[in-house]
Amino acid sequence: MINKGRFIVFFSLSVSVFITFLLSISIGTVRVSFLNIIKSLFYYSDTIGTSTIIKQIRLPRVILSLLVGASLGGAGTVFQSLFRNPMADAYIIGISSGSALGAVLAIAFRLRFYILGFSPIPLFAFIGGISTVFLVYAISSRGRHNQMLNLLLSGLAINSFLSSLMSFLLLMSDTSLHESIYWLMGGFSGRGWEHIRIVVPYFITSILVLFLFTRELNILLLGDEQAKNLGVNAEQVRRIIIIFTSLLTASAVSVSGVIGFVGLVVPHILRLVIGPDNRTLFPASLFGGAILLTLSDLIARIALSPSEIPVGIVTSLIGAPFFLSLLVKRG
Repeated sequence: MINKGRFIVFFSLSVSVFITFLLSISIGTVRVSFLNIIKSLFYYSDTIGTSTIIKQIRLPRVILSLLVGASLGGAGTVFQSLFRNPMADAYIIGISSGSALGAVLAIAFRLRFYILGFSPIPLFAFIGGISTVFLVYAISSRGRHNQMLNLLLSGLAINSFLSSLMSFLLLMSDTSLHESIYWLMGGFSGRGWEHIRIVVPYFITSILVLFLFTRELNILLLGDEQAKNLGVNAEQVRRIIIIFTSLLTASAVSVSGVIGFVGLVVPHILRLVIGPDNRTLFPASLFGGAILLTLSDLIARIALSPSEIPVGIVTSLIGAPFFLSLLVKRG
């Protein structure tokens, strides 16, 4: 695709993010006009009672959904390229469940220590996520044939085991039923500015590092032998990419719970539009993931208003049929 075409795609994605942002803040149990949103964001005015709703409830939730969606969309693109598998995704291969298990362990045991001002939840989520992805990768690499099937089967098996372990842990702990559903199905209910502060440092660091390695990620698609001929240490690069992709996913899961299929759907759609080059596909997937998850969260809030459904249910209703269609298409 020519540069002009790519500019149009990124411009369209940027406008879509902005529109999604405004719609998500505007629509809810209490409707807020765009004019009042602008006034509340740039001028303090609580005369009509909307400033608190916007600044303390909807704004942090929408920003968090944008960050988590971008994280999952970008991570899905990286995993699909890294494993050379169009069906690889943080949810499908088990990293989301591993991260969620680590976060639930930190919550269940009421760990309260802080490292550099951050809670242990992202740390334990990262440990769980990166351990899972290395385990899945090690198991799937043992087979000489059909590594795509090996990756899917090992990921699904480990995902099922970790989900069962997490369910048992939640059942045995005194964690409330609401929190249990939150971690198993994912959502942003009750999320605030403190959760954004948890995600942002990991998000920025991981995105910058992964963007710097998009060229190497393209080279890895050619195979390890070709990468070696081009001066790329495949194993070393692969480890770095896995670590920071796991960090990106784990930080998102630590504040949202398990949300599936965003990293599967978004890269596939954008790859058809913008091509397979990770130097453009990766940043485009950040925008696409942010849009998809924020719109899914909006649907989760208003579908059964005033009640709310977990956003993970919405993404699964979108992603599961998409995943099945890919399986059928690929025989």
